[in-house]
Amino acid sequence: MKGFILGVIVALAVLFGVFYLTMSQGWFPIGADNPPGKMERKYANMAMDEYVDKHMPDGNNPMDANSSNLMEGAMTYEKHCALCHGGGKDRTSPLAQKFSPPVPQILQHIPHDPDAHLFWVVKHGIRMTGMPSWDGILSDDDIWKTVAFVKHSNNLPPDVQAMWQQAAQGPSTTNEITPQANKPAQKKK
Repeated sequence: MKGFILGVIVALAVLFGVFYLTMSQGWFPIGADNPPGKMERKYANMAMDEYVDKHMPDGNNPMDANSSNLMEGAMTYEKHCALCHGGGKDRTSPLAQKFSPPVPQILQHIPHDPDAHLFWVVKHGIRMTGMPSWDGILSDDDIWKTVAFVKHSNNLPPDVQAMWQQAAQGPSTTNEITPQANKPAQKKK
């Protein structure tokens, strides 16, 4: 029994030594152009999902998926998210494979996670992935509306789809198109 315990201790010491040597000598590839291995991807995703699930807010998205909220969410998405995650103009971002891990193209593969999970990820970001925290930049309402847009992006009302596609074409059209553009003009007195 004494030999078994000593063997376990030696094995753990060797594993720690190999890990430390790999990290301290710069042998672990950290470049964004080095894709993560199977184990790294599996355990990093598991850790992220478990952490987010324990810390995400309770309940459903407080923003109704009506045209106004979806339009505002689409505008926020195009302005802040489309470059990395794909947008109305280019469903696949040119940066998709330039991050490590690769950036999810969420309009092509709409996440099945609950809205609150996506809200937490957008608000707090994900360390060492390039996903920033939008806390203090976007309001909670803006984040919820953006999440609603993402979750409904494959089945948008025609008015929202048209506005989003026009806004995605470039800055010359986004100044003319706002969610308020659908409100009736006020009469001059």
